[in-house]
Amino acid sequence: MKKTLNGLNITYRYHKGDNGKNVLLLHGWGGSLNSFKHLENYLIANKFSVISLDFPGFGGSDLPGENWQLSDYVKIIYELLDAENIEKVNIVCHSFGGRVALLFASEFPDKLEKLVLVDSAGIKPKFNLIKAVKILRYKILKKLKSMGLTKKDLSNFGSSDYKAMPEQLKPVFSRIVNKDLTRESKKIKVPTLIIWGRDDKDTPIYMAKKLHKNIEDSAIIMLEGGHFAYLNNADKFAIIVKEFLK
Repeated sequence: MKKTLNGLNITYRYHKGDNGKNVLLLHGWGGSLNSFKHLENYLIANKFSVISLDFPGFGGSDLPGENWQLSDYVKIIYELLDAENIEKVNIVCHSFGGRVALLFASEFPDKLEKLVLVDSAGIKPKFNLIKAVKILRYKILKKLKSMGLTKKDLSNFGSSDYKAMPEQLKPVFSRIVNKDLTRESKKIKVPTLIIWGRDDKDTPIYMAKKLHKNIEDSAIIMLEGGHFAYLNNADKFAIIVKEFLK
């Protein structure tokens, strides 16, 4: 299905179950509404109502504007729930989807029943001197280039994922990836399950522990694997989520 939300055409899928529980699945950066497909099928088989979507710039949804903020993604979630007359929802989110969910949960607590954070982004990384020097060097060269004082090729800076994404998404990603949601996480009062890959290098385990400390009613479960441990342990993950939400 497609619907215009926050000015963009957004692709989503909605299956209505009859156990009275609504579950919203939010994928990570670069993913799609199929990122949680195994969990989606399992929850549907257990009579849950499940809604999943393609974030702007991914899957079948429109690209966002270059000035988009994290709050714009939250607005899409709010408008989608409103359009489908969903008063209260459970959210399961991975990585970037966790950023959106943390801000949504802090701004609209009455709309949320339970929260499952899966290798979630949103906690400021620990200081890394080498990375900090690289970032500073890039900023200096970028400024010098804008002033015509250097012809240095800057295309080699950044991760492979960053280089591969559409140009229109790069400023959005750069703006959002640096937003620290520690303060927002402390506002969350709903029951929260934090599921993490034991060997996650993208969102290291100290981030899970900080979320656990910040969110009063929370618990942590570790899975074997890295940032996508929920896919490597798909059956176990689905059972854990179902038992927590039911």
